[in-house]
Amino acid sequence: VHFHCSCSTTCKEVVVISVESAVMWKAVVLLAIAISVRGDEVIVGDTRIQAMSPTLVRIEPKGPMGFENRTSFMVVNRSTFSGIPISIKSQKNGTVVLTTSYYDITIGEPAPSTNPTCANPTHGIDAVNPSRTSQGANGVKASSRMDCCNACSSDSECVGFVYAGTDSENSNLRESRDVAGANCWPLSSFGGTRPALDREVACVNGKECLESGLPYSVLVTSPSGDVLYNSTAEAGNKKMDCSGFSKTDCKTPCFWDKDASKCTNAFQGVQDNLLHWPSPMSSKSYGLVDYPRFYVPPWGVAPAPSSVDPALKETNGYDFRNNVDGDLYIFLLGDTLDSYHASRAEFVKLAGPSPVLPDYAFGTWFTYWHSYSETEAKSDIDHWQEGNLPIDIWALDMNWRNTSNHQDWYYDHPNTALFPNFTEWFDYLKENKLRTYFNDHPYPVAARDAGGLQTSPEEVEFRWNGISEWMSRGLTFWWFDHNWGFSIPPPFVNISHTSGVWDGLDNAAWGSHVYYNNVEYFDKTVRDKEGDTWYGRPMTLTKFGLPDWRPGMPSVGHQESPAQHRFPVWWTGDGVPLQGSVESMVDCGVHDFKPYVHSDCGGDYRSKTGGDLLRWTAHCAFGSIHRFHGSDHRPWTYDNHTEDVIRSYLNARYKLAPSLIAAGHYVAETGFPFVLRGDMLWPEHAADGAGSNTQYVFLNDTLVAPIYNSILNVTRIDVWIPPGDWQDVWTGKVVTGPTDITVSLPYEQQPMYHSRSGGLVVMTSKPGLRIEEGDWSTLTLEVFPSTEAVDTHRRVVERGCDVTTHLTMSSDGDNNVKILISPPENKECEKVKDARSRSWGVRVNLLPGQTVKTVSVDGLQLSDDAVTVFTPVDENVEYFPFGGLGTKPAHGAGNVAELRVAGDVNADSRIIDIEIM
Repeated sequence: VHFHCSCSTTCKEVVVISVESAVMWKAVVLLAIAISVRGDEVIVGDTRIQAMSPTLVRIEPKGPMGFENRTSFMVVNRSTFSGIPISIKSQKNGTVVLTTSYYDITIGEPAPSTNPTCANPTHGIDAVNPSRTSQGANGVKASSRMDCCNACSSDSECVGFVYAGTDSENSNLRESRDVAGANCWPLSSFGGTRPALDREVACVNGKECLESGLPYSVLVTSPSGDVLYNSTAEAGNKKMDCSGFSKTDCKTPCFWDKDASKCTNAFQGVQDNLLHWPSPMSSKSYGLVDYPRFYVPPWGVAPAPSSVDPALKETNGYDFRNNVDGDLYIFLLGDTLDSYHASRAEFVKLAGPSPVLPDYAFGTWFTYWHSYSETEAKSDIDHWQEGNLPIDIWALDMNWRNTSNHQDWYYDHPNTALFPNFTEWFDYLKENKLRTYFNDHPYPVAARDAGGLQTSPEEVEFRWNGISEWMSRGLTFWWFDHNWGFSIPPPFVNISHTSGVWDGLDNAAWGSHVYYNNVEYFDKTVRDKEGDTWYGRPMTLTKFGLPDWRPGMPSVGHQESPAQHRFPVWWTGDGVPLQGSVESMVDCGVHDFKPYVHSDCGGDYRSKTGGDLLRWTAHCAFGSIHRFHGSDHRPWTYDNHTEDVIRSYLNARYKLAPSLIAAGHYVAETGFPFVLRGDMLWPEHAADGAGSNTQYVFLNDTLVAPIYNSILNVTRIDVWIPPGDWQDVWTGKVVTGPTDITVSLPYEQQPMYHSRSGGLVVMTSKPGLRIEEGDWSTLTLEVFPSTEAVDTHRRVVERGCDVTTHLTMSSDGDNNVKILISPPENKECEKVKDARSRSWGVRVNLLPGQTVKTVSVDGLQLSDDAVTVFTPVDENVEYFPFGGLGTKPAHGAGNVAELRVAGDVNADSRIIDIEIM
C-alpha cells in the first residue's frame, strides 16, 4: 500500500498491483497498475491516466521527478476537477483498455514514426534554434526541393533540411553570412519547429530529425464505440499534404478553403503543445500537450524570497526539473454547440482565464511613433479635451528614454531633454484622469555578460528593478515591444536578437509572461497593500505571436503557448493592414482564447485621406481594443468633418462601456469572446459565411462587417447575414437571414446590423470623456423584440467593483416582452447602493406599423403619457446610431417607444411587461 496524489492536490491511499506481461511498449516487462481509492486515475507502467471529468482526460508520462501534481506554466488549476471513476476493462499484448461511464481509453504502443521525407516533406513549419552542418554553414542556393535534399543527403552531418522555395524572400533561418539567394539549410539538429508559410522540412537517409511524437498511442471511444480521439490519426493528419485547386479533389482530412480557393488542412503546421482550439463542430476532440512543463512560483519573475528552495535559488523558484514531453490533455468536444462551449469553459478552468481588464482599457488608447516633448504632449492632450474626444490612455513610445550608445538596454537613462521631470508628468496625467505606459525593448543581461539566462537572479533582479521603479513613480503599466532588433529570449536560450524558441515556448509568449507577471506582482504587493485603486487591475501590451499579421494568413500561424492568453492585451505587429486586423481579431477569439487581440488602429502610415482613418476608427470602436498607434492619427490633424465622425464613433464606444465591461467579466468566466466569429453561434452555416473572419458579432447584438478597402469613398462589400432578422443601423431596414447581400457605404458608415432576435443592448446615454466619467445613474436598454420565443441574458458589472446585476428579456413570440432586472449581487461592495438606486431607460425598437399597447412596471400599468414615442428621422437628415435616450431611430425603422423606470433602493427584482400590437 502506497500513497499517491490524484488529479487534485490531495494525496490518497493507492493500491499497487504488479502483473506480469509479455510485452509492454518494447521496454516494460512488468505492467504496474495503480488504482486510486477515489478511482479517478490509473497508472500503467510509467504513464498515468486521469479521468478529470466526463469530457476531460489527462495522459501523463512520468517525469524525471515522478508524476506532476503541481501547477505548471500552462496548467494553473487542476485541483478543482473532482474526477470520475475509472477502472481497468482489459489488457492484452501491451495494450490496456480503461473504462468510465462516459468513454473508454486504450493505451498502446506509440504510432510508427512519420518523419517527413524528401518525397513527402512537412509543409508549413520552419526550424528554430537549429544547428547547421559544417558544409551548410552558409546555407545553400537550391534550384528545387530535391536539389536541397541532395545537398543534405551528401553531407554526413546532415539529418534533415529546411527548404524555403525558389521565390521566398524570408526565413527564420536566413542570416547575413548566407550565400546570395540561400533557400536551403542542411541541419545537424533542429532544436524545435514553429509554423511558417512557404517552408518545407524533411529528414534524409531514413533518419528521424524531428521528435516522433507521444511516447504512447491513445484511443478514446464513446460507450457505443465511436472514435472520439485517436493519436495515431492525429499524427497522420498533421503530416497530410493537401494540394490542388479543385474542390472536388479535396478529400478528408483536408478541406476546401473557399476564401483562399485552395485545398488545405486545419492540422498543417499545428504543434500539439501550442494552442489552436478547433472551430465549432469541426472535431470531436482536441488534444493539447503541456510542454515545456515547468512550475512557476507565486512570485514569478519578481525576486524570490529568502525562503525559496535552495535547489531552485538559481532559477528564482522556477522548477524545470520535472519537464517531460507528452503530458496530454484531451478535451472531448461533444457533438452539440453547448458541449463545444462547455469544453472551452473547461480549458479556461484548467489553464486559467484571460483576466478581467481595468475598466479604462475599454476606452481610447493613443500613442504615436514620434519624439514628443512634454510641451507638445500636453498641447495634444488639451486638443483631446477641448475637442470632446474621449480618451483614457495616452502613452509614449520609445522616446521616454535615450537610445544612443545602448542606453536603451537600461532603465535609468530617461530622456530629460524632452521630459525634464517624469514624476511631474505622471502627476499631470493623473490630474487629467489619464493612464499611461512606456514602450520597452528589453535587452537580456546575459548578452552583456552581466548575469545568467532568464530566471537567473541577475536577470530577474535587473528586470524587476527597472519595471517596478518606473511604476513606483507613477507609470501605470508596460508595453513589451517584441518587434525590435533585440529582445529577451525564453529560458535556456542565450541570444539577444528577437528570436528564440525553447521546446515550443517562444520569446513572444515568454516576454508576455515576464511583463504581465511583473506588473501584476507590483500591483498586488505594493499598490493593493497601499489601497491605491487608481491604477486598476493589472494589464500589459504585448505581441500576440511571432508574425506581423497579413491578410489571408492561416490562423495556425498565430498559435502560441497555452499560457499566453493569461497575459492581456496583445497587438498583431507592425504594418498590419485593416483586413489583417479584422481577421486576426476575429480568429484569435476562437482558436487562441485571446479576446483582446488588436492592431495599430490607423496603421503604420499617415492616411492620405481622412476617409481611410474613418474605416480604421469604425472597426476599432466596434472591436476588442481601440488603440491609435503608428503614424500621426490625431483626429484634429484632418478636416473638421473627419474629426466629427471620429468623435461620433468614440462616443458610441463609450456609450457601450457597460456592455464592454460586462463582456470582459463574461469572457474571463467562459472564454466566450465579445468579438465573435459567426460559427460560434451558427456552426451549421460555417461554409456559407458564418466561418468568415472578415465579419463578426459584437457584444452579442450587433453584426459588424468592416470595409477594409479605403481606395474609394463609397465601397462595396459582401456581407453574410446570419439566421433571423437584422436591422441595418443606418437605414433601419430589416433583412432576414441566412442570406448573402452586397452593401455599398461611404467612408463615414461601417456595415452594422442590430439583432432583432431578442437583441438587448445595455448602454449609457451620457458617456463622458473617460470611462470612469460616464453617468451610469441611468442606463439605457435598447430592446429589439423577437418575433419568436427567445430569452436574452445580459449583465451589468459596476466599475471598479464586481457588483453584478443580471438582466433577462423574454420574448414570447406573440408580441409580449418581459424584462426582469434581478437584485445586484456582491452586497459587500459599497457600489451595491448605486446599482440598487439606478434608473433605467427602456427603448423598444418597433417594426414599422407596430405600437406599444400597454406597459407595466412591477405589476402596475403605466399611463399612456409615461411612454414617449419617437418617429424615424427624415431620410435626408444626418444620422448616427447608438444615440441613446431621447433620440430618433433611422429613417427606415419603426417607431421607438421610450419609458423611464425610476430606481428603488428597497426593491428586489424589477419586472417590466410590454405588450406590442
